[in-house]
Amino acid sequence: MNKKFSVSYIILLLVLVSLLCNFNQEAWAASGKKIGLICATGGLGDKSFNDIAFAGATQAKEELNVEFDYVEPKAVAEYEGYQRDFAMSQEYEIIICVGFDQADALNKIAAEYPDQKFALVDMVVQQPNVASLLFKANEGSFLLGVVAANMSQSKKIGMIGGMDIPLIRDFFVGFEAGVKWSNTGAEVLPGVFVGNWADPTKGKELAFSLIDSGADIIWPAAGKSGLGALEAAQERGVFGMGVDACQCYLNDKMVASMTKRVDVAVYETIKSAYEGTFQGGILEKGVADGWVGMCRLPEEEKFWEEKYGFTHSVSLPQNVIDKVLEAQAKIKTNEIIVPRPAEFGG
Repeated sequence: MNKKFSVSYIILLLVLVSLLCNFNQEAWAASGKKIGLICATGGLGDKSFNDIAFAGATQAKEELNVEFDYVEPKAVAEYEGYQRDFAMSQEYEIIICVGFDQADALNKIAAEYPDQKFALVDMVVQQPNVASLLFKANEGSFLLGVVAANMSQSKKIGMIGGMDIPLIRDFFVGFEAGVKWSNTGAEVLPGVFVGNWADPTKGKELAFSLIDSGADIIWPAAGKSGLGALEAAQERGVFGMGVDACQCYLNDKMVASMTKRVDVAVYETIKSAYEGTFQGGILEKGVADGWVGMCRLPEEEKFWEEKYGFTHSVSLPQNVIDKVLEAQAKIKTNEIIVPRPAEFGG
């Protein structure tokens, strides 16, 4: 009797949970409150930062049964207008602002609309109604540096940044630390910067210059500008590496991608807004939390293949994978403390 009662009780609980979830989804949909997404200036189609944020909002739309609107500003000066329009409409449960350069505008708009929930990706705004979503990009970059150090034949690796700012230097510092930790004799050439997130022509030119300097691996962290750099790598027959999202499907010379799981952060934050658990403040996560990583990690490789159909043309030797897993484990247990730029307290 007790066993039967326990089984029946468990079934009843599962049914109630299912009904509650369905009720919540119907209530959220009935409220008419949508998700608002304001992209960074590079826009959709970057196959990186904006696209992965969009994927998180899309997941929320599908799983929570709510609608979302998005805009693609062309210049920083447009952010304030879009933020105010979204907030003033009172149509949105939460407004997601993608990119560090939305911070100044959001600091103003969040104060004007204290009852509106906002999330900002990659920068801090000290307002109680803003969740600042930060990523320990240095940790994911460290893992990618381990791969680069072990795959480079020339022992020279090139990195291209979109802009020379602390956010991108965080990638540089972690990447270089991973290369050095690998102890293969490889080195990262002095970093170069496009000065723009949407200039693939300049990105390509800079990649050619690094290849001419001996680099046989190119890693851009530069939005759409990075797509030009990866084209250059393919044309010259050297390895490319991706950033933010898995970009290894772009061509057959892609080795690995550092993943900044903006989709996970955006989805979790949207879900908290609809569930009533949203809190403003700083939320920073890294390798141990699944917010940053690398697409060639076994668990991530499966995710990118099953979710998006991405496969890898370049095979990594098992000893390289083992080295990455060793680094991942040591970062999680703080045996490896990955350095950061001075602006991050490094």
